[in-house]
Amino acid sequence: MKNPYWHQYYKPHAIDFDEVRDLCFDAYSIISASHAMAGLPGDEVGGTLHQYFWRTAEARLSHCFLTIAVRMRTFEDMLSGEEKDKYDAIVAEHTGDGELGSLGWSDRSERVDLTFREACNKIIHAEDFRPTYDNDSNDRDEDFAWGMNWIVELMGRLGKREWDVWLTADEFLSSCLEVANSVDPLPNDEDESAPVKE
Repeated sequence: MKNPYWHQYYKPHAIDFDEVRDLCFDAYSIISASHAMAGLPGDEVGGTLHQYFWRTAEARLSHCFLTIAVRMRTFEDMLSGEEKDKYDAIVAEHTGDGELGSLGWSDRSERVDLTFREACNKIIHAEDFRPTYDNDSNDRDEDFAWGMNWIVELMGRLGKREWDVWLTADEFLSSCLEVANSVDPLPNDEDESAPVKE
């Protein structure tokens, strides 16, 4: 039996884009479910299911974003030449005009648009992952449920410099799906390789 170590081909990390799609779906579902509760009267929410959701939602959301960001950054780092150019074009098409959010530094007053690469980096290196909430504009002291909106705040530091990010979650997730679907297309009804529907 031959030693697999000596296999002649290059062995990059395996990126499972179905996993990336599933994680995007999970993250979107968590925020959507939370958002749907925003502004509900306090007596309409609660019970075992809601309590479990509120106890686990942020940790699960953080896990989704972190895993997605690691996969996407790893994939980008493996690319070169024409493949990298194609990837850059896809990312540029779907993340322009500050759609992903903004990055600020403690020693500068102006914020800058967040790039896709920088968004992944900041998710990975964040010391604080904080979804933002709204109660459908009700008085904060009244008994109305709070639900996540689509902004996630990230905070961390690079050396002694502190940074913060306002990440537009749905735009980031959509961009990840665009990359996944470009690299590993899903079969569609027009695709001859797709199963025929009866």
